Amino acid sequence: MRVQKYKAAIVDDSQEYRATVQEALQSVAGKAGKEIECTQFSRAETLIYELDDGDAYFDIYVLDIQMPGINGMELGRGIRERFPDVCIIFVTSYSRFALESYEIDAYQYILKDKVAERLPRALEKFFRRTAEETEADYYTITTVNKMEKFRFKDIIRISKNGKYAEFVTKDRTYKQRLSLNDVYKMLPEGDFVFIERGIIVNIFHISGMDVREITLSNHEVVTASRAYLKHVKEEVTRYWSRQIG
Repeated sequence: MRVQKYKAAIVDDSQEYRATVQEALQSVAGKAGKEIECTQFSRAETLIYELDDGDAYFDIYVLDIQMPGINGMELGRGIRERFPDVCIIFVTSYSRFALESYEIDAYQYILKDKVAERLPRALEKFFRRTAEETEADYYTITTVNKMEKFRFKDIIRISKNGKYAEFVTKDRTYKQRLSLNDVYKMLPEGDFVFIERGIIVNIFHISGMDVREITLSNHEVVTASRAYLKHVKEEVTRYWSRQIG
């Protein structure tokens, strides 16, 4: 059986505590039959640099709150905006930031003296959520310098932009130097449809159709070409029949 692997970033200005958290993460993962590869950061700025440079991607972030420079709350807010599905856990000596942590949708806010008790619960919650998700649920863009992945279900539309395919998701836009025909071959069958030669839409995100005008879940309106319209209607009908049936 294939072992599920995760990557974790641990950000704390205490080297001793970073080591403690890493040991706890890997122990919990091992007991659950999973693996966690940990990378430690003593400052938030170092992690931000790696994320901006596209050299790093993490599934789990364990963040101290009070650190020199950018604090853990600011860091967590930025991570959540960029990566809405990752697991963020705050581990701190102070309880006064708890309310703010939940506004960032943290998985858990843990006082440092409760790590042994609370960290396993937070990870188990994350593992349960990801248990049914596999690499097959994600589209991955890999270049020489970086790797980005996002869920198929979060893609709203894909459009031709010069030599690039432009992926519009709920949270941001990605680009890949690839033809739309090649992209289409990698999408889940029956979930996406060409509405014209230069646009693919995720059928789930179609919120309305008026003749050739298609309204998407982000309120964007795109136009199906006459040549594609019949096929679009057939695919939309087939998709929703499959969901209901």
